[in-house]
Amino acid sequence: MNQSGTNCTLTLTKGINDLPYIAEQLSIFLKEYEILINPVNLMIEELYSNTIYYGNAEPLNVNIHLKINNETLEVVYEDNGKPFNPLIETEPPNLNQSIEDRQIGGLGIHFIKSMTDHQSYQRTNSLNQLTLKKKITPSTHAKR
Repeated sequence: MNQSGTNCTLTLTKGINDLPYIAEQLSIFLKEYEILINPVNLMIEELYSNTIYYGNAEPLNVNIHLKINNETLEVVYEDNGKPFNPLIETEPPNLNQSIEDRQIGGLGIHFIKSMTDHQSYQRTNSLNQLTLKKKITPSTHAKR
């Protein structure tokens, strides 16, 4: 991990074994924004597990860049999996259907879209790059 106050970069290559490391590093980086730790961890776990199980990346290489600037948290998630834009290639779930009747998939991306204020995707240098932005409000800061 490379971390400096308002910036943090995680490089992940170990698959599921990286999950405790992700949670630990997010807890350190977001300590002043405690309320964001679990939702951001869940978003990153969702993206990472999709890369592991469906991205066909050999060898697996994921970089996550987090930045806090001007009351905005920016997460840039890059993976070397097959080209995939989750913002348009994932069908939104029908939340009115029962769990038994609902189609598998799409709930994680739905969650990510609902938890962030801005999302964008691009494919650059054989990497999928998903950028997520979340506004930080005064109530987002940890209580001291």
